[in-house]
Amino acid sequence: MITVDDIAAAVGAKLGATAAGGAWFLRADESAASPYEVFSVDRRGDPEFESDGSYLQEWTVRAAAYSDQGAGADPNDVQLAMAGAMSADPTGWPALRDGAVLHCLPDGFDGQFSPTLRRARDTFVAGGQWRLLVSGGVGV
Repeated sequence: MITVDDIAAAVGAKLGATAAGGAWFLRADESAASPYEVFSVDRRGDPEFESDGSYLQEWTVRAAAYSDQGAGADPNDVQLAMAGAMSADPTGWPALRDGAVLHCLPDGFDGQFSPTLRRARDTFVAGGQWRLLVSGGVGV
């Protein structure tokens, strides 16, 4: 079965080069440079099994890009880079341990200032969400 860690590694590979501070699964390192991204992955329902043992599984990916205001990259550019990395070539994902990403569809974008200061700076948080369709199991 494809695990959360498998999907997280694939998402990290897609997002990793889009922000100076890198892409982090669930929580960023305290010393991450700005901008940086934090993402999560969740299963969307149960897998749909076929008679040959293969299956389809939907996942939700949520990512937030944190940009310090007044220093560094423009938040809009950071969000566009994040969206481009996830959405460009939606079937050209790294191979998974036991399967493949078939589709990656954007599912909405937003942005807002963080309610708390980060490193004594105002921080803009650009968000995105995607739906992944993954195949796994026999013959993949």
